[in-house]
Amino acid sequence: MIQDAPRRLIGEGRTAEIYAWDSNRVLRLYRAGASREWIEHEWHAFRTVNEAGIPSPAVYPVDSGDGLIEKEGRLGFIMDRIDGPTMLRALTARPWRCFREARIFAMLHLSMHRHDGGRLPSQRERFLRILSRLESDLPEHMIAGARCLLEALPDGTAVCHGDFHPDNILLSERGPIIIDWGPATAGHPLADVAWTEFLFAHGGAPSGMPFWRRWMLTLFRRLFLSRYRTCYLRGSGWSKADLASWRPINAVMRWADGIEEERGALTRQLERYFPLPENAGAMERGEFR
Repeated sequence: MIQDAPRRLIGEGRTAEIYAWDSNRVLRLYRAGASREWIEHEWHAFRTVNEAGIPSPAVYPVDSGDGLIEKEGRLGFIMDRIDGPTMLRALTARPWRCFREARIFAMLHLSMHRHDGGRLPSQRERFLRILSRLESDLPEHMIAGARCLLEALPDGTAVCHGDFHPDNILLSERGPIIIDWGPATAGHPLADVAWTEFLFAHGGAPSGMPFWRRWMLTLFRRLFLSRYRTCYLRGSGWSKADLASWRPINAVMRWADGIEEERGALTRQLERYFPLPENAGAMERGEFR
């Protein structure tokens, strides 16, 4: 482990700050309280997907032995510096290009899923761990229904990002680069696609945004989602029904994120997806789709 002098802050996210390291690399320094286990997991995920040939930042070893650097009691690691706007920022500046960017987004996701993620944690095991954690928060019949559905859904070993959306794509000079690989797993691609679909379908607008801009954002989000979904399914050979089968599981996973303002809508969704036994006919009729 290496103690290093402070450097210039050039960016930050929910879990980490990004400091300049040299002309081609940055230090991803996690916020106080982040566990060593999680940071080592993210370092491994970044390294695994980059070595697989997926367009992503490379990570670099250091003399510490575990790949981590310590600064003022916080841990981090060295990775490629990627210059360029996010796809979301580019779309905000030029929304009329949403169809073109949605196709690029879909093909990037499809290309990722063609890589084997055998060295990554299991997606199914991650879902099961989250379900176990929710046993005291959700009704027993919902947890049982989710476990039953998950058991019936196909498994997979594809590289799945776990949080694939336009703000996690950097448009660099060498092409689109996918960032933030912490939730990455080896699993079924459609679970990954269903999560992306969920984020587009249910994402809100920033507070204080004027009504007309909120309306435009909603319109372009729907157009982007429709184009992305069409391009991905056409390229993969799966159907809309195949994709729909993963939506109930992703609603449960979203519940686990604990976003208070989404709880009402999510509760209504979960009640449709996992009805009480006397209402189980709704599930049999496929109304969750």
